[in-house]
Amino acid sequence: MRSALIFVAAILALARPGHGFAPSTTRRGGTGGAAASSSSPTARRMFTGIIEEMGEVISLETKDDMTLWDGSKGSGTEMTVRGEVVMEGAYLGCSISVNGVCLTATELDFDGRVFKVGLAPETLRKTNLGTYSPGSGERKMVNLERASEIGGRNSGHFVQGHVDDVGTIVDRWVDENSLFFKVSFPYEHMRYVVPKGFIAIDGTSLTVCDVKSEGPDSENWFTFMLVEYTQKKIIIPSKEVGDTVNIEVDVLGKYSEQAWEAFVPKMEALERRVRELEAKVELLEGGGGEAESVGNEVDLGDVVPKGFASSKDATGPKPETWVRADQPFANAKDLNPQRDNRNNRGTDWVRTEQAFYDAR
Repeated sequence: MRSALIFVAAILALARPGHGFAPSTTRRGGTGGAAASSSSPTARRMFTGIIEEMGEVISLETKDDMTLWDGSKGSGTEMTVRGEVVMEGAYLGCSISVNGVCLTATELDFDGRVFKVGLAPETLRKTNLGTYSPGSGERKMVNLERASEIGGRNSGHFVQGHVDDVGTIVDRWVDENSLFFKVSFPYEHMRYVVPKGFIAIDGTSLTVCDVKSEGPDSENWFTFMLVEYTQKKIIIPSKEVGDTVNIEVDVLGKYSEQAWEAFVPKMEALERRVRELEAKVELLEGGGGEAESVGNEVDLGDVVPKGFASSKDATGPKPETWVRADQPFANAKDLNPQRDNRNNRGTDWVRTEQAFYDAR
């Protein structure tokens, strides 16, 4: 519990807000090719939500001849994407965020600046990537970002690339040089969406503006806005009312909730115990207190000895008084007065010779 809270505090201290786009010069990487992969696998792990470029989906195919771990064949979906910046320092198995979804590069073509990723069934269920099949001459653009380097700058927030669900754009409007969007989102995730909090929209680190959450059968939406610069660097402005976006809530909210859920039951149990003890003390001292309000929570059977009574009970027996002289051991005889089998040199500790022995 304590470790979880420390972790959350540390992450909050490190997090910084951003505007969702990073020029390509802000990333360090190799010039491409296999040689660039030697130090990358352990250096990059998460994303920042600062989009590096917009890539183009070349193909989205379902194949039935994909080789599985045991050599058998299975079906699956592959997406081919063209990008420039994300190919720098890329290696087989590296992570690339495509519209906010953390995907693994399975094939790399450095000459054509193209990479392939696999889309698992869970990915297709939780995201909108299954709708990005190019056709009828329409270009399908996606936001791209390489995994961030540990120890590097983070101008966005901690983005895992683990999309929680899709949201639907229900309204959009212009506010001077800002572009606002209103997005409906499933109620089950709305508790993690807070005004001025972080949120990742199609992989872009953005700030929540307004929030309305009224229950599973009512309105549940939030708004966000794009500044002028960001509007020209990501794909969101090209989306209209009715289109969907991939949404990842701030993971810190989930960690905080889990830590709090572990703490609350212990706190509630402690508070109940304190109330019970207070009620017992009140009864033993003869007061009324809150004993009546505690009700069945207080079981005095194993606490108050028989014969005890409240001072309010004038007809009951008087409370017992513990007197040392009346106890069975008070006048106990010394069973070994001669100290047989002992070599007492006058320095041995003898109970019957102590000052307190005959105390009353």
